[in-house]
Amino acid sequence: LYSLSKHASVSLALNTSVVALNRSSTGIESLTLSQGDQQCTVNVKGGVILASGGFNRHPILRQAMLPGADASWCPAAPGHTGQAQDLARDLGAKYGEGAASHAFWAPVSLRKRADGSQAVFPHFVMDRAKPGMLTVNKAGERFVNESTSYHLFALGMQAANQTSPSAPASVPAYLICDAEALRKYGIGMVRPGGKHLEPFLADGYLTQANSLAELAVKLGIDAQGLQTSVSKINTYAETGIDPDFHRGVTAYQQNIGDATWSGKNPNLGALTQAPYYAVRLYPGDIGAATGLLADADARVLDASQQAIPGLYAVGNDMHSIMGGVYTGPGITIGPGMVFGYLAAKHAVARAGTIYTTKNTT
Repeated sequence: LYSLSKHASVSLALNTSVVALNRSSTGIESLTLSQGDQQCTVNVKGGVILASGGFNRHPILRQAMLPGADASWCPAAPGHTGQAQDLARDLGAKYGEGAASHAFWAPVSLRKRADGSQAVFPHFVMDRAKPGMLTVNKAGERFVNESTSYHLFALGMQAANQTSPSAPASVPAYLICDAEALRKYGIGMVRPGGKHLEPFLADGYLTQANSLAELAVKLGIDAQGLQTSVSKINTYAETGIDPDFHRGVTAYQQNIGDATWSGKNPNLGALTQAPYYAVRLYPGDIGAATGLLADADARVLDASQQAIPGLYAVGNDMHSIMGGVYTGPGITIGPGMVFGYLAAKHAVARAGTIYTTKNTT
């Protein structure tokens, strides 16, 4: 952002909203911007590229596309309101269809900051897949492969929570570890080392107990279920095989385990050293998968699959080419970079064509 601000041809407009996309017979011709009590119109040469972060904080679309996912669990930026998408839809833009999920997900933990705001921490790769960790539901039972991708993990939380009205709740779920795992890997916002735990314990982010039974009572989960789950994991750590959820069987899973682990499986380790610890997990939407339908040049399309001249969408404003599936790291950043380049290249070429046409005529 700093280097961009120093670019001779760039002006950054802070605390500014786009309130209108103005269209003529040739396409988008200008923007109406609002800053405080002032408005201004900016003429468009090549086009407008929408990169506002997606619909995740749009109050209506969120309720329709992400039912049951509380907005407080979302780590997306406050500006991801979908306002820019609303303007595009007013011009005939349509959302893509057929995605396996409307969003990409991760298990998250929640903690209040000193100023009263809420921090949302995504548990991507640093803790849940490591030896000495397991995740359980309200019954104290495992329900998901802890070493799977964060997207599938959070989808698994939601699926297990919706199995039947009598199914044990898996939202929140409980990430459990022993003292050695906490020391080596940390847990959530708690950093490795096992020190300076007092603030996390005081505000309830981290739960500590001297036994599994005590930990279950503090968490409000089934004590016998938790004890049984830990006993199974301890056995699986000896054999290196998880017959229940096949933890640590793929290269991806092993990669987010512990490569220095001396056991038979880099994702499996026994929980034996008190005290024991837990953090509550929730399924958090980390980015939109459903977005505005666009073509190979990132041009926004209408219901007839025709490009709206001068209007582009990239990043999470663009319908994801991944189809709501986690194929590997970079599923949003990679396409964002590629289609950002393609959109800019096409818009510049379009500007040159329009300029030449105007001067010729």
